[in-house]
Amino acid sequence: MRGKARVLLLAATCVIPTACITGFRHPLGSIEEAFVEPNLVGSWACSSEDDPTPSALKIVDFDGKQYYVESADGKGEPARLRGLGHRIEDIAFLSIGDLGKKDDEWVFLAYALSDADHLSFRVVDATPFEDVVDDPASVKQRLAEQMQDPEVVVSLLSCTRAKPQG
Repeated sequence: MRGKARVLLLAATCVIPTACITGFRHPLGSIEEAFVEPNLVGSWACSSEDDPTPSALKIVDFDGKQYYVESADGKGEPARLRGLGHRIEDIAFLSIGDLGKKDDEWVFLAYALSDADHLSFRVVDATPFEDVVDDPASVKQRLAEQMQDPEVVVSLLSCTRAKPQG
């Protein structure tokens, strides 16, 4: 359980504002291979089991291949991130990197839309990949082998589409 809490904390520091601490040096694929999921685009209210207070998550189609992601918890400046969508088998992932950092560091989030208004994220624990972190093909292969393991891909956030105010 201690490992899960650490992963949740590290991932939450990226997806929910503040500094982004990660363990991956490359996204899951190139920009050319990336896709944008139209149903992912929009404003979301997200919470975790550890923190039921909703945070705002805004996902924008930046250029048809990349996302601009903004995450705010109402305490300070929002986190400004970039996202790349890739699939491994039938699981969709976002590789999330901080726009403000020169050296790219990435968090991998598996996501699922249960319907148009409900989204869930699971975070990939970087620990089992430490020996292959410099080899993107090996990271992707190992993730394909372990993505059903709840110790490797850990529940993170549940989101509901934010209703327009007005």
